[in-house]
Amino acid sequence: MFVGGAVLLVVESSRGVPLPELRLALSVFCACSAVFIVRQLWVGHQRGPGGDPPGWLVRAAAFLTAAGVLVLVGHLAGFEGDALPLVGSVLLLLGLGWFVEAWRGARPGQQRNALLWWGVALCAVTAVTAGAAAFLLPKAKGGLFLSLLITLGLALFVALPLGLNVLSEWGVRRLRRRSSDAGPDAGVGIVGYLGIAGIALAVLAVACLGYLDWVLAAVLVLMALVLVLAIVSNTHADIALVLAALCMLAAAPPEHPEPQALVPAGGQRVLVAIGDSYMSGEGASSYFEGTDDGGRNECRRSPSAYAVGVATGDRRFDRALFLACSGARTYNVIAQADASLLQGQEGRPGPKIEVQGNEPGTQIDQLTSQASSFRPALVIVALGGNDAGFAILGEACIAPGGCEDQESVFKANLPKVRGALAATFRSLRKALPADVPIVAVPYPQPLATADRCTGVALTKTERDFIHRFVDQVDKTMFDAATEAKAGIEYLAEMKDSLKDHRLQLCQGRKSKAGINFVDIASVNGFASQRFSPAKWIHNSLHPNERGHEAMRDTFTTWLNNHPGLLEHRAPTAQEQATSKALPAPEPECSMTSNAGNPHCQDRIRAWELEQTRGRWPWLVLVLLGLAALWAASIVVFSLFPGKESPHRDLVSRARAR
Repeated sequence: MFVGGAVLLVVESSRGVPLPELRLALSVFCACSAVFIVRQLWVGHQRGPGGDPPGWLVRAAAFLTAAGVLVLVGHLAGFEGDALPLVGSVLLLLGLGWFVEAWRGARPGQQRNALLWWGVALCAVTAVTAGAAAFLLPKAKGGLFLSLLITLGLALFVALPLGLNVLSEWGVRRLRRRSSDAGPDAGVGIVGYLGIAGIALAVLAVACLGYLDWVLAAVLVLMALVLVLAIVSNTHADIALVLAALCMLAAAPPEHPEPQALVPAGGQRVLVAIGDSYMSGEGASSYFEGTDDGGRNECRRSPSAYAVGVATGDRRFDRALFLACSGARTYNVIAQADASLLQGQEGRPGPKIEVQGNEPGTQIDQLTSQASSFRPALVIVALGGNDAGFAILGEACIAPGGCEDQESVFKANLPKVRGALAATFRSLRKALPADVPIVAVPYPQPLATADRCTGVALTKTERDFIHRFVDQVDKTMFDAATEAKAGIEYLAEMKDSLKDHRLQLCQGRKSKAGINFVDIASVNGFASQRFSPAKWIHNSLHPNERGHEAMRDTFTTWLNNHPGLLEHRAPTAQEQATSKALPAPEPECSMTSNAGNPHCQDRIRAWELEQTRGRWPWLVLVLLGLAALWAASIVVFSLFPGKESPHRDLVSRARAR
């Protein structure tokens, strides 16, 4: 039942089924796991006559062999899906779990010292690896950085759990033996032993509350308690927890077919939406088909994006051309023919034009290729945030340390962003009839200027820095629109759209905000993409459905207040005057990966690791709390005599005689 439930859950997760169906599979797996774990705790772990556990070893070997065969067959056959190798990986995990149980289930007289020394050795390897990584990662780059991360991952998620497993068994056996030798009066010190659990939870809570709000701290402490108990229990509880967590984390948002309104051909009043994730709708709970496929197309165009709502609900438009794509930078939007406009200072080459995923071209090239089949009424553009480093900023501020320390790095890049935006606006004007209006849409302020903020793990100085930087990016967009001299309108009211609807973070309850803080959602596609942690937090710090509804209201109100905008007034001679981007000083590093100079992400990542290393007193406090919690869990499980307890061994031998 347990294996069947695990295979069912993994297969359902790999198929990308709707969330209710996945939750049903999760419920079946949890029920099967509960039955199996209770049976393991109640009956114990059977052994053969000589104290060896051949049954467990046979099962472990069988599952390991089946896993290898499935993975090999899936690789050689070249199946388009990846459910088969994924099931093989699950069987491999289950086989390893039974192997560890067989290791822990040996007769008490055997391997007593081996358990201790193996556990100490594995934990020591983890400690040495973590220490080496703490000193080497800040300076490592490229392949060395990736190798160190893989080594650290193996140490933390393979060596450490194995070490804790065997040390837990050694501790449980030792306490049971002492309890048996001491006789019935051994229970006098139980209360004192169990007091360790309270101390451990208190230490963990204090450590977490030093950096997190109480709700998040309570969740983390509870997760730590459950995981430690699962490891000490010598059951498959830890495997069940890992499988359930991975399958839920890899759950992808549902996808919907594009409506007819997003097919612009034949439209006479078409709204064209160009830009990045704030325009495409990333942050929502569902996306259009084919736009949330990991590794192929991750534009994440959502039915709840405000541009879609305007195009389908406003009579001033009959169709929409929805080109916005998550992660878009100026070199993903500008026309290939205008690549020279992105040239750097003193003739230095600018970033190369790149097409995102499997898109048919840059956004302006796509617009040009379809321009003859419809009549655009209005073009709205939200762009520049990725050029300015929004993604890197979010990573730096969530990491330990105050991200405001890196403000100069982000500000130094803004003149380059202004020049790139101005070039993109000029390229867009060239691609459109002269009388089609273009509107630059700034980014809404995500955070309220409140002194206190619950549920958001950012300090006041970090929140002030983010607020300041968003203002600077919006001003950069306004300056670029002015510099381009392409008759670009600027929708200034959008900056306060979340604020006016009381949907900013720190403006009320986080669950009612119009923007996500940290939101977990994977992608569709192959398991190698959906089970990658790098694909789980893309919805963070993006407007959700409530946010896009507020942005739609702001846009509609602004459009109502500018009734002459859609009358297709041709720009004046001054607006059509050619303009050359002002020379922008080269920053120390670039927020784009193909600009020719060092990537700012490398510099900021090194700073993040330095900040983490500097928090060693807090890390030591957390480790002490976890160690105390682990010790208390060993005491708890030693109170329940299992098949391995000495007095049960005596009874078994007497019955055998």
